[in-house]
Amino acid sequence: MPSILGSIGAIIAFIIAWIVISIPTWLAGKVVAPRTTTFGRAMLATLIGVIVYAIFTALFSLISPIIGVIIGFIAFLGVYKVVFNTGWIQALGIAILAIIVAIIILFILGLIGITLPHFFQF
Repeated sequence: MPSILGSIGAIIAFIIAWIVISIPTWLAGKVVAPRTTTFGRAMLATLIGVIVYAIFTALFSLISPIIGVIIGFIAFLGVYKVVFNTGWIQALGIAILAIIVAIIILFILGLIGITLPHFFQF
């Protein structure tokens, strides 16, 4: 029974994290491509983007880790391009703005006492 509860807890934690991670992407998409951005598309982009990034980074890291990260990021931008129906520059804008929005949200949460304890710990 504990393994079933642990699995359910992991699934719930995954869904909550996925929703929270999609918020900056959704807000950035609303700024860069307001006509095609919905929260559902933002969730789809974050899920598929992470999977595509991981696959391409792993494959091309066999050549060089730096090349793997670069190709993985380009593939991630390709997902944004397709999901939000934008160009490459707009996809890059969504990615950069989503990172900025995520940092701002984390900063504000930190100010009110809600932190992610190991988020920036190396």
